Order: sequence, then structure tokens, then C-alpha cells
Amino acid sequence: MGNNKKRKGLFWILPIFAVVFTIILLQSFFIRRQTEFREIPHETGVLDITDVDMSEEVFTIPNNWDYYPGKLYTSEDFASGNIDETTADGAIADNQDFGTYRLMISAKPNQYYTICGFSVDYGTNVFVNGSLVASYGKVSDNKEEYIPQVGYMTIPLCSGEDGKIEIIYHYANYVHREGGFIQPTFISTPQNMENMKAGNDLVSLSISGGLLFLMLYFLLCAAVQRKTDFICLAFCCLLMALRDQNFYNLHFLPPDFSWTIKYRIFILIVMLLPGSVLLVLKSIYPKATKHWPLYVYLGIVLVSSTLIMLMPTHILSLISAATYFASIPYLIYLIFGVVRHYIKQKGLDLADGLTLFGFLLMLSALLYEAFLTGRSSLVTHYGFAAFGTIGFVLIIAIAISIRTQKKEIAFAESRSRSEMLERMNRLNIDFLHKVAHELRTPLTVISGYAQLTGIQLAANSLNSETPENLKTIQQEAQRLADMVTRLMEYSYGIKREVNFVRIEVKELLDNVTAIATPVCMKNNNTVVTECYGCSDIHGNFETLLQIFVNLIVNANKHTINGTITVKAIDEHDKKYVKFQVCDTGTGIAQEQLPYIFEEGYSCDGSSGLGLAICREAVEIHGGDIWVESTGENGTVFSFTVLKEDKF
Repeated sequence: MGNNKKRKGLFWILPIFAVVFTIILLQSFFIRRQTEFREIPHETGVLDITDVDMSEEVFTIPNNWDYYPGKLYTSEDFASGNIDETTADGAIADNQDFGTYRLMISAKPNQYYTICGFSVDYGTNVFVNGSLVASYGKVSDNKEEYIPQVGYMTIPLCSGEDGKIEIIYHYANYVHREGGFIQPTFISTPQNMENMKAGNDLVSLSISGGLLFLMLYFLLCAAVQRKTDFICLAFCCLLMALRDQNFYNLHFLPPDFSWTIKYRIFILIVMLLPGSVLLVLKSIYPKATKHWPLYVYLGIVLVSSTLIMLMPTHILSLISAATYFASIPYLIYLIFGVVRHYIKQKGLDLADGLTLFGFLLMLSALLYEAFLTGRSSLVTHYGFAAFGTIGFVLIIAIAISIRTQKKEIAFAESRSRSEMLERMNRLNIDFLHKVAHELRTPLTVISGYAQLTGIQLAANSLNSETPENLKTIQQEAQRLADMVTRLMEYSYGIKREVNFVRIEVKELLDNVTAIATPVCMKNNNTVVTECYGCSDIHGNFETLLQIFVNLIVNANKHTINGTITVKAIDEHDKKYVKFQVCDTGTGIAQEQLPYIFEEGYSCDGSSGLGLAICREAVEIHGGDIWVESTGENGTVFSFTVLKEDKF
């Protein structure tokens, strides 16, 4: 048993290690593509790349360009000197809603380069050597004319004859109070830059596309299994897939999609991420905590979501941050409830351990991302928690599968127990029917002989048969008492073996005649026995007597003013004695013959147990029972019993 449990635990643990190992590989692949770039320093707004070999590498440009807040300078302004030099060092101006960034690059003559990176938040014009080469949204010093938009820029450069390249960014940002800032900017040859972009797109499409695929898978699971756990996992996958701005802005939404709506939805996505994880935890342990705190938290989230879609954009980040802080008390409450649940069940099973590990993995990724957001533009744009989310949803899905499997096993066991109890109940009912059937026969005999004796006493016509009638009543009363004794022994679990002994056929048939004669008198039927020189048989006297009584009672039901004949036929060359019960009744329909020995089947509305009891009793004696003939002239039932000397 212990080895089986270990093997089952290993069966679930191995896929988990495979999942975690795969996630680590994906994460290392992603980080390598995003961070293994050397930085080229620049001084006083001039970047010298004359001696930099860019044939194999991609480099990053520091974002401390010459900065002119509140000014939209052109190349002509810088050429004529018509600028305010006091702002060139990046000093903070009163108005940061728009401004200018400028970088001079010194390179070898007639060389081609490419720079790329996200545009400046949240409207950008890019000028190279005085020419407008890229535009995102509309830059203006007037908020009414301003149109926000972001995008991933790819700007071709040519150093020309003098090797000088002037890059000017105009930005306008009326979304945040902080103004616009330069995102990480990469520079290299056009081919290297295309390779880098392809790598970034591969990562974004693979991770976010994989999360969307998992979302569809969990939605399908939710539809099939009707479990809220999978709906919450699907919601979590959707949010994390769209968390990657590269995927969200460039691949998921069309280029002409409204930036304002796009921005609000993105803030909503970031805000809902912690809540989606909390919903997963609540759905896994629904009874660990009360429901009303969840409704309060969902109410806060609903209000925040409404405000994000309606309020001015410059306060959306504050609303999102406030909702983050509102998630902390509910998270603590959930953790308290889950820990209390673990304590009540006195330990962690495999599913609980996986759930705990998955949530620790996810929370670690979210906290790490929250810590780096704003400090690292890579994390700000691409996110970091996607890898943790993949591990989280897969591990939680495994935990849900384990719990579902345990419930299915428990349900199967419960159903098996219910079926067993139902079978036992049917057996008990059948047993009671059989007991009632057997008890009724001696009572019928006793009642018949008692009525006959009473008639004789009333008529004062006692004869030599009267003592025999009383003897038969006494024998049947004793047989009835023996049946009751056996029934009581059965109810107390005492088993009595059925004793098989030598039986004289003539003695057996004499008892049959004595019992059957008063039973058949009601339909004015005569009982006749035929037995000539039969060998002794091996059997149980009471059981064989019951077979004859059941067959005669059935024959009497379908015979009126007729004869019921009981025969014993000894074919000396065989090991059986054949017995027959013949009547002159109405017979049995041919279509009913295949079923008459089945328990519960009846041709006349009775219990359908008499012939079934006969069949079981004959089989106990190693013989067979069958209908030998039937029709308008009556029916013949035959059965065989093993001879004593052949036993």
C-alpha cells in the first residue's frame, strides 16, 4: 500500500518538475533576448559610434538625452541657436505635458543603422536630420489638439557624408503628470535589428499566444465539467496574455483602434490581475472563507473598473494602485481561511501542496513585477509574471484534476456501496418472500385438516382417518416450528448445514399425499401417487417435500374437478429417480414456458417464487427440473434426484 502511494505521488510530481523546468528555460530564453545588450555611453548629448563594431551585436543607448520640457524645438532652431540652453541638462520645467529630446550621433560616413524602441509616452514625432520619419498620435502644445498613441518604432538612419545624425523626439503627454520619457532605445545594423525584433515577437507571441490557448482550454474544461475553478484560471490566462504591451498593442488589437479605450483597458487588465489570482484561490477553497468579503471585494473592483472607464486618464494609475491595496486585506483573509482549513484537516495532501506551491510561485512573480515596474522599462512593457502565470495555471490545473479524481473515486465507491445495499435489500426482500411462501404451505395444510376435523366433529362422524389427520396437523405444526427456528438462527447469523440422508421414496410420497390431499379438496381435486419398487434417494427430506408441495399447489390452482398424480419412476440403468407431478388442468401457454422458472415471473399474478424455489432445491440435489408436457389435457412437471447408491 505504501509503495502504491509513493508511485502515485511520483506520477503527479514528475509532470510538475517538467512544467517548472520548462518555465525556467522559457524565462532564461526571454531574459537573454532582452538583456544581453551592451550599452554605448554618450556625453553632452553626443553619441560616438565611430569605433563601435555593430556587425554582430545590438547595443542600447542611455536615455539621458538632452531634454527640453515645455518646448517643441526643430532642427532649424538648434542650427540657429534659437533655444533655451538652461533646459538642455534636463532641468524640471513647470510644464512637462510636452517637450523635446535631442541626440547627436557621430558615426562613420555613409553607414546605415537602425534604432528601435517604444515611442515616448503618449504621442511622438521623430525627426532625423530635420525630416519627420515617424509619427505616433498628434503632438501639440494644446491639449485640445493632442491625440495620444503608442507604438514600437523602427527608425532607419544614414550617417551621410559628414557622419553626423541628429535625432529629435517631440512628445506630448497629457495623460500623466510625469511627462514623457525615453524608452530603452536599441541601435545596430538593419539586419541585426530585424533579428532582434523577430526574437521579441517570437517571445511575445509564444508566451501570450500560449496563455490564450490555455484560456480556451480552461473554458472548454469549465463548459464540460461545470467548474468555476477553470473559469477563474481562464480569466487569469487572458489578463496575463494581454499584460505584454508588445503583444497587446502590436499583435492583438488593430492599429487604428482607439488609443484612449486601449489605454483604459490596459490599466484595467493590470488592475484585475491580483483579483483574478484571488478568485482562483477562493474557487479552490470555497468553504474556507465566508462569501460576503468576496462580494465586498468584487464591489470595490466593479466600482474601480467603472471609474477607470469614465474618469480622466491622469488619475487612472491612482485608481489602479488603490485597488491593489484593497486586494491586500482580502488576500490576508483568504490566507487565514486556507491555513485554518489545512489545520482542520490536519495536514496537506498532494493537491493542497500543489495549490500552495502554485500560489507562492504566482505571488512571487507578481510582487517581483510590481517591484520592477517603473524601475525597468522592459518589465513595464513586457511584464514578468507571464512565466509565473503559466506555471501557476498548469500546477493549479493538476491540483484540480487530482481533487476531481478523488471526488470521482469517492463517488464511485459511494455508488458501489449504494448498489451493494440495494442488492442486499433486494436479497432480503426475496428472502422474506420465500420465507412467507414456505410458511404459508404448512399453515394451509394445518388449516385444511383442522377444517376437515371440525366438520367431522360437528357431524359426530369420526372415523379411522381422524387420528391420521391430527397426526398430519401435528407434523405440519412441527415443520412450521422448525422453519421459524431456522429463520431466527439466520437472523442471528447462525448457519445450519443442510443434511442429506437416505430417503425412502414411498415414505416421502406418503407424506406428500397426507399434506396435499386437504389442500386439493377446495377445488375438488384427487391426489394419486404411483410408486413401485423405487430405489432409495439421497437428499433432504424437508426440501424434497417442499418441492412436491409447491408443484401440487400450482397444479391445484389450474385444475378443477380433476386428478393430480404424483409418480416416482426408477429407470434402473440410470443414477437418478425421476419424479412427476401431473395434472388435468388448463395447461401453460407456450410463450410462457421459457420464463416460468425465473424468480418473480408469474402466469397468474402470484409472487412467482414457487417454481424458482423448486428449481434451486432440485439443483441443490444435483438434479434437473423441467416441463415435460403441457396442453389442454394438463401439465407434467418432472425432476430428478440422485439415488443413494449412486452418490
